[in-house]
Amino acid sequence: MDFKIENNGIRRIQRSELQNCFSFWDFENNSEKRKRIECEIDNKIRKMYAYILNGKYVAGMCLCPVDNKTVYLSYLVVNEEYRNQGIGTKMINHARQISKNEGYSYVILKVDNDNTEAEKLYKKLGFAEIEKSCEMTKMRIYL
Repeated sequence: MDFKIENNGIRRIQRSELQNCFSFWDFENNSEKRKRIECEIDNKIRKMYAYILNGKYVAGMCLCPVDNKTVYLSYLVVNEEYRNQGIGTKMINHARQISKNEGYSYVILKVDNDNTEAEKLYKKLGFAEIEKSCEMTKMRIYL
């Protein structure tokens, strides 16, 4: 399913496209993580999405079912030079729509406690804190 935004778009990517995402994901330097993610993509456990702007992969995210009601949103990142342009919001809204269309009730995510900008964005979009540790905050939104 493609989601077009002003002649650009968010779309699900395949394993072969991961190398296009190294500008914002760190899989390039962590072969163990990359192999695990590739295996999960191949086995349809993990769905990876990218925001493509003028042919360049500038943001990405992952959706992974937790149970029959909940999807976990992870690896959400926007390349630094494209931040503060609404791309993160578009990615999150796309994740919410996909999850709702697939029959899920909730999207959850975790954010590092020192990532205050991301946490502000998540709260602005309706996510609520459900758990907090010394390092991470777990958040959830009802669809």
